[in-house]
Amino acid sequence: MKKIFFIFSFAFILLGSYLYLKFDFNKDKKLTDTNAPLACDLNVKDCIFNFKDKKIRIFLNPKPLQAMQELDLKIENLDFYENLSLKIYGLNMFMGEIKPRLIYKNSHYEAKILLSACTLDTMRYRAQFFKDDKPLGFHFDFELRR
Repeated sequence: MKKIFFIFSFAFILLGSYLYLKFDFNKDKKLTDTNAPLACDLNVKDCIFNFKDKKIRIFLNPKPLQAMQELDLKIENLDFYENLSLKIYGLNMFMGEIKPRLIYKNSHYEAKILLSACTLDTMRYRAQFFKDDKPLGFHFDFELRR
């Protein structure tokens, strides 16, 4: 009886390992060093990021960024996409996902966001853009400091 239990347990562990390696859903995500300095700090100034040979300007106001305060997000020079969506999530702690509604007007996108309070001194967020629920290939990171 012990042999059968041991064989069954071993087979179950092997099957579980195989399935994990085959269907690891996080393998597409690149690990990000949250201690590395940001290329541009949205707490201090508006930032410009390169995407598809264009310079995308990101405005996030008021500065400095505060938790539990409504922030105005404005994205300039990003082409119009039919079903564009935005997902904001924490990189150094899971705080859920923020999915603001993007409004395209006067050749730019606008959204209002509210960031949650965090126990960390510095919370790093990633804002990632999606078209038809598939990653667009453009994202930017920013920090919320206490």
